[in-house]
Amino acid sequence: MIRLVLVCCIVAFGLGACATPDPAARLRDSEPAGLPPIDRERLLLLADDFYSRLESRRFNSIATFQDPGLHEFFRSRDTYQDYYAELAHGLEDENFEASRPTRVSIEADYRESAMRVWLVVRFVGENGLPLRWWETELVRFDLWEMDASGRWWIVPRKV
Repeated sequence: MIRLVLVCCIVAFGLGACATPDPAARLRDSEPAGLPPIDRERLLLLADDFYSRLESRRFNSIATFQDPGLHEFFRSRDTYQDYYAELAHGLEDENFEASRPTRVSIEADYRESAMRVWLVVRFVGENGLPLRWWETELVRFDLWEMDASGRWWIVPRKV
């Protein structure tokens, strides 16, 4: 009986995770009550643009680090460097081959306040360890914050 309940829960969770492929619908579903609306489509388009730029890029490369297209999502050079260092370290810890994610996807999102949204981002890539033919992955929680002018920025965590 317990196995049946566990199987049903796993199936229901799996179906629920796949039920809303539209990123805007995911944000709308996680909306806390009483907060003013935000421009969800703009945030998700911006986030998709940023994360698509990270696919198939080597993070142990100076060329990726100096890419001005990545810098524009951060308020300052220091915040970009903090984010980059943390991401590069995470990819190395999870043994990504050549520190290169092959796929990046937004898995979920949670609105913390009127101007802050957490995105759960999954990085998938080839495993760089010997005799490991399966993929490896890294799941991150990235904070996106809107300033007074309505522009979205990525806010790195301080480790």
